[in-house]
Amino acid sequence: MMGCKSNSLTCLQGGKPGLPLATATDSTATLNKLALATGGTEKSWYRCIFPFGIVSVVIGVAATCITFTINGPQMDIAKVVSVATLIFGLGLLVVAYVCWRAKRERQRKRQRQEPVPLEQGAL
Repeated sequence: MMGCKSNSLTCLQGGKPGLPLATATDSTATLNKLALATGGTEKSWYRCIFPFGIVSVVIGVAATCITFTINGPQMDIAKVVSVATLIFGLGLLVVAYVCWRAKRERQRKRQRQEPVPLEQGAL
């Protein structure tokens, strides 16, 4: 990098501020940096949305029960919002489950493809 000793954006751009970095970045290196920065949570986001799905379902069920128990013209919007919250929570749970199943299938395929060592290290 033409005598540049820092990792500043201007230095990485070849000393020309304001111009985008023209070289293609290595996607594997970028993903590794992301994994290092986030602690590896980018590959397990479904574990994060699962609790939000549970909370949304609980809130949706409670709000739906309350709004449909109380009848009145002022409750129409509350009924829509409570049912929407319930559906949103169920949607989050479905997405979390589908992603979990897909990851499990990928792990099973990877385990099947890896050769099993003949000797396991006898004691």
